[in-house]
Amino acid sequence: MIAEKIPALDQLSIEEKWLLANELMAEVEDQQDALPSNPEIRAIVEQRFAEFERDPSTAMTLDAFKLHFSLP
Repeated sequence: MIAEKIPALDQLSIEEKWLLANELMAEVEDQQDALPSNPEIRAIVEQRFAEFERDPSTAMTLDAFKLHFSLP
């Protein structure tokens, strides 16, 4: 696990870990084109998006998703 290679992470509060996670995700989002692309995953995403375009009622809003999965 990568976190085991960075012992200082244990010293961070939960709030600091949350902020770090968000900073890392923002950096990943900025550099998404550099990530390897898995053709199988890409095909699934394209299929699901095509299904959504055919019938938008198959999707749920972000609020409905959070409620369904008990997310904040």
